[in-house]
Amino acid sequence: MSPVRSAVRATLGGRFQRIRLNPRWYLRSRLPGGGTWLRCGKTPGGYVLSFANIADFIIDSSGSQVVCCNASNDVSLETIRHLLIDQVLALIVNLRGREALHATAVATRKGVCAFTGPAGSGKSTLAASFVLSGYPLVCDDCLALSEGKAITALPGYPGLRLWDDSIRALGASSRNLKPVAHYTTKSRWQDHSRRADFCSTTRRLARIYLLERARSSKRAARVLIEDLAPGEALMGLVKAAYRLDITDRAMLTRQFQFLSRVAERVPVKLLIVPNEFSALSDVRQAVLHDLSNRRPPR
Repeated sequence: MSPVRSAVRATLGGRFQRIRLNPRWYLRSRLPGGGTWLRCGKTPGGYVLSFANIADFIIDSSGSQVVCCNASNDVSLETIRHLLIDQVLALIVNLRGREALHATAVATRKGVCAFTGPAGSGKSTLAASFVLSGYPLVCDDCLALSEGKAITALPGYPGLRLWDDSIRALGASSRNLKPVAHYTTKSRWQDHSRRADFCSTTRRLARIYLLERARSSKRAARVLIEDLAPGEALMGLVKAAYRLDITDRAMLTRQFQFLSRVAERVPVKLLIVPNEFSALSDVRQAVLHDLSNRRPPR
């Protein structure tokens, strides 16, 4: 069993506090238009995550203390909370010795089913369609994993982040929507009427699907689930993994070895889906057939 880890203590109340930081920057993440979104840096006592024109987060070396500071005056607490739970904590999982994938997951009778893929590939929308069909949500965008007799998925928190067009297509009630952050039109959706819509216990991970939207006309009309060669499966997991310090060779080695074991123990498959909301039902049925080791209907 994994050792019990102490809780993470986050201080957000002093977010407008001005702290002069001079970390050694080692990673810069850019927006599609070329602007900087996030800078990661090292300090003698830990790390700094700096979200451009929004706020900075100081993390101690153990990953047990997080302090938000240097927030812009017009940034809401909702935005800060979103960055903490959906961005910062995902990286702290890695710092604290566990591994996490950029994946959204639901619980089925056959085990947890995870969907990973690039931003905008439809992970959250597909998961929401499962939830509305009675399958509990495990997590949205950050799937923390554990290893024992099986590879298991640790629950995140109730709620999915969805674009307006996904919400309309799913027919989700507007009463269950809350804003995510000031810089996005996504809404946080959770059906509060049914507690069964969230899986709060650790469950066995049954499948990982690399989600891809169909591009060619031959593939556009149907759902395809394809087996991946071992090397392709591993590289898919490596690409999806969260990692805070890319200069930490010991962490990179640990993570690669863990993901290799995941690829060996959990089927990783390519899931190609039509680029239409109307195909969600077909995608669900194909996934459920695959989980049952049955050939999906043509």
